[in-house]
Amino acid sequence: MRSHGQKLAYSLVAASLLLGGTVSASPPAVPESGAGLQAMAKDQPFVTVPIESLKPAQAMEKPVLTPTGGQLILSDSPEMPTAPGAYYRDRVTGSFRVFYHHLNNTGAPLQIGAAVTNTSGYTVKLYEEGSGAGVDYYPDVAGQIALAAFLKDRGSKRPAAVLKPGETYWRTAEVPATHTLSGILQLRAESASGGAAPVTVTTLGYAMRPADPLAEPVLPPDRHIRGTFPHYDRTGTLVYKTSAGNSLLRVDSSPTGQWADFMPGEYEQGVDATSGAAVLNPGNYGVIYDMSVEIENDSDERRTVGVYLNPSGGSGHYTIGWGGKLLNSGFLNYTMAWQLSEFNVGRKGKTVPSRLSLTGGSAGPQTLYFTNRPFQ
Repeated sequence: MRSHGQKLAYSLVAASLLLGGTVSASPPAVPESGAGLQAMAKDQPFVTVPIESLKPAQAMEKPVLTPTGGQLILSDSPEMPTAPGAYYRDRVTGSFRVFYHHLNNTGAPLQIGAAVTNTSGYTVKLYEEGSGAGVDYYPDVAGQIALAAFLKDRGSKRPAAVLKPGETYWRTAEVPATHTLSGILQLRAESASGGAAPVTVTTLGYAMRPADPLAEPVLPPDRHIRGTFPHYDRTGTLVYKTSAGNSLLRVDSSPTGQWADFMPGEYEQGVDATSGAAVLNPGNYGVIYDMSVEIENDSDERRTVGVYLNPSGGSGHYTIGWGGKLLNSGFLNYTMAWQLSEFNVGRKGKTVPSRLSLTGGSAGPQTLYFTNRPFQ
């Protein structure tokens, strides 16, 4: 087994392979500056506490979330393909995001990623609006690297390709056997006049690049989910009052069953384009939550507020944007809570921007805990 340092070094190199795509007879992409989160400070300590130390905690009032952005393509089935082929395919228009998470179980190296084909009758301009990818033996490490890179890059817009009818833009990386590729790719397809244009997205794995990705047969699914969903983002406002004491909110809880504790507007029904079946995305993988966190200090004194994240449904490696900073956890399980931040608030309170999503390979829900004590 490799050391964590060796794993991380390999993953970062592998992730860099997805920074550029290829397309026949199209100009190279012109990079522009991004507008995403600042990189995490390397000296940021990974501080955890036993989850029991934060209990009892009462449930916070759930914010009403608004679905925003373009369509989300979720490709997570078959999660462990045993043969080359296509994993999912659908037609989308304008701005869209592709979340793909696949473990190479073929026994040999495989190129895995997304192919975007111009299936219209006119030239389409393709722009990149953010990307991130990670390759690792551990699926949750690959997922954390991908999400951290995407959150840092998200908000940028740069030319990716000009596609004539029938041309394809490829975005893939080499994945060794038994390794996982986790990727998030957001693109915008436009016509020459600047309007939204249609393209067909195929997620796939291959040893030799096929001449036409649309001719690749779609592999049978496993128990995981694949589908197309109406929106790729959620926005809302979360309010924490210091008078409430220890409080919690579950994010990306199960959308159905006895463990369901979702927020209004959190989940949308999608469609598996390969079968026509209605599907849900448990965990909302690929969905970015942009939440404004309002701290209301309703006491007469300054307070010190602590913010924690607990994977109450399992374990993994997690990433969150907090106050304009990008924070990454070490390995975390349901018995521990990661202290994201501690800060002081006066009578006026404080508003903190947050941005989070469930990393590929990790379990949800992600439960946020808020505590406060007198300032000293």
